[in-house]
Amino acid sequence: MGIILKNASYDILSDDGVLRIINNLSFEFKEKKITFVLGESGSGKSLLLSLINGDDNLTSGDIVKDEIKSVQILRQNPEDYFFCNTIYEEILFRLKKRKISNINYDKKIISALKMVGLDDSYLRRSPFEISKGEQKKVAIAIVLACNPRVLILDEPFTNLDSSSKKKLIKLFRMMKLRYGKTFIIATNDTDIALELADEVICLKDGNSVFEGDKFDLFTNTMLLNNVSISKPDIIRFTDLVKKNKGINLGYRDDLNDLMKDIYRFVK
Repeated sequence: MGIILKNASYDILSDDGVLRIINNLSFEFKEKKITFVLGESGSGKSLLLSLINGDDNLTSGDIVKDEIKSVQILRQNPEDYFFCNTIYEEILFRLKKRKISNINYDKKIISALKMVGLDDSYLRRSPFEISKGEQKKVAIAIVLACNPRVLILDEPFTNLDSSSKKKLIKLFRMMKLRYGKTFIIATNDTDIALELADEVICLKDGNSVFEGDKFDLFTNTMLLNNVSISKPDIIRFTDLVKKNKGINLGYRDDLNDLMKDIYRFVK
């Protein structure tokens, strides 16, 4: 069993009275799958991830998790949560807080940094004196070092260059396939969502407006416009080829597969 939302709602008090931010969501984030939470800014993505992590209590409904201690969250601005003098101390603190014992801490920390493309020269550096992209990598390394079963990641790809994004996509996919990890990822990057997602849920004003197959969402121009998110480049290109050349390539989530289809048609 993954993580199941059952009529989940969350209200806050405002000057106008009670304001509903998350409205009656029912959805299952499947185990050993990568699910993307999509939606424009203010749609409720970050709040939903915090609720799943247990940071706040629902106003009504329920969130069913089989192993709460096996969940780790990466927040949208991880630098806000740094407080140690060095990156080594930052990761070590999280490991000890999680009561992860019977391990070689140094080896674990270096391994986590290497997974995100940082070498051991970063161990003694301050997390406050590195770039935004490096801070994001350190935050991801902290999550990976804790070895959770479920990884909840809020905009993990922001501030990363193209090469780092590709390495992270490859890493997440490997962790799902080889180690059975479950991922819940909030982002507005539909190109990455198309490439990596097994399933998507799309929010607008705290309501679920779509749940299910990513191709069904990303080929629905009207719905994408309604929720103010962009169509992935691969889908847009495929649509243009069909419109201008009359060639139906079919939809792909991998650029290499698309290029093979194009080669087959022009050969």
